[in-house]
Parts: sequence; C-alpha cells; structure tokens
Amino acid sequence: MINHSEAKLEALITIADHRLEDAIVNVYKSVNAPILLLTHGRGTAKSVVYEILGQEALKKILCVSIQTKIMTNHILKQINDHVNFGKSGTGIAFTINLTSISNALSKICVQAEENLMIGSEDMALTSKEAYHLIITIVNSGFFDQVMEAAKKAGARGGTVVHARGLGSKEAKKYLGITIQPEKDLILILTPKEKKLAIMESIMHEVGLNTAGNGICFSLPVDSAMGINVGDVLEE
Repeated sequence: MINHSEAKLEALITIADHRLEDAIVNVYKSVNAPILLLTHGRGTAKSVVYEILGQEALKKILCVSIQTKIMTNHILKQINDHVNFGKSGTGIAFTINLTSISNALSKICVQAEENLMIGSEDMALTSKEAYHLIITIVNSGFFDQVMEAAKKAGARGGTVVHARGLGSKEAKKYLGITIQPEKDLILILTPKEKKLAIMESIMHEVGLNTAGNGICFSLPVDSAMGINVGDVLEE
C-alpha cells in the first residue's frame, strides 16, 4: 500500500492535434484516470514548431489530469505507444508538480494507482524544470497581440483557450481591471532562460494598463515529452 502522505502527485497537461482526440481520450479511459479535464483550443506554432503542434491555428485538444507520478509515467507511455509523440504533427505533454492537494483528492489518486497495479516506468523526458509554462489571461480578441509580443522575446508558439471571466469589485477598485465576460487564456511552453523576457514583453503590450487588461504568471515544468522538444523551443 502507498502512504498517502508520501505520494507524489502531478498535473499532466497534454496538447495535441484535435484529430488525435479519440486516441488520447481512450488512453485516459483505459487507465481510469481519476481527475481529467478536456477542452479545445487552437495553436499558433510556426517554423519547426509545426512538427509538434501542427499547422498554424490548427484545432487542439487540451487535457489536464491529476494523478501520482508513477501513474503519470504510465499514461505518458501509453500515449506515446498509441499516438507516438515522436511523429511530426502530434503533440506535446508536460508535467507540473503539485505542492499541496486536498486529502480526499490525494486518496482518490493513490487508489487509482493501486487499482491499476503498475510499476515504475521510464520515459524519455527533459531534465527537471528546464522549461516553464507561461499563462496569460487577456480580454477576448487580444490573443494575436499576446503572441506577437511573446515571439519578439523568443517564443515560438502557443495555444489559446477561450474562457469566461468572473472578477470581483475589489479587482476593479485596486487594479483598475474591468472584468469582461469573454477571455483568452494563452499557454506558452518556453525554456526557463526565456521566461522573464517573454513575460515582460507580453505585459508591456497587453498588460493591465492596456485595453487587453492582461495578467501573466508562470509555473515550473517538471518534465516534458515530445519530438525534439529542446530543438523546437530553442532558437
């Protein structure tokens, strides 16, 4: 039995061509992933990134799941076996360590691993925290400006998901933010050394003092999988 207090939990984010949705969803179903969110977006990748995220503005499937590290490795292996992220035009997957989680959710994730009865599996992943995930939230319609600013600072591409904003009166009072219902949420995976320049460029062009009313933050990525990820994300 696994000690709940010692179980290492991760968020696994998978972004792939929407035509691969059935194959990826079937993998998650086959392992009975305990926590899974699925949504759709579109990509902006150009140049070499075409090989990872597909054609510019191509529809994307975006999956976010939470599970133990061992189960993450198992899911990644299954995805790679059934979809083959080593093939051009497939997708990327990366993980983010969770520092805290509710006890009930932790138990669910641990039980899911025990039910699957899997062992440790090795995957070809990048080194720890070599990349960061930049998340930008702006008013709808400012996605292109975000990507233009990001690319000026070295970003190669990103994925946008449409969302709905629910802001408080305090945000408007203290930050001057006018909350609009429609929002664009942009995900950019970038090498750690480029993170700050990209975020500064985005905030200069579409920050809180602009019509975009943008906010931006980043999360360290524990590992990433995809064809020549380092080559794709570097200059």
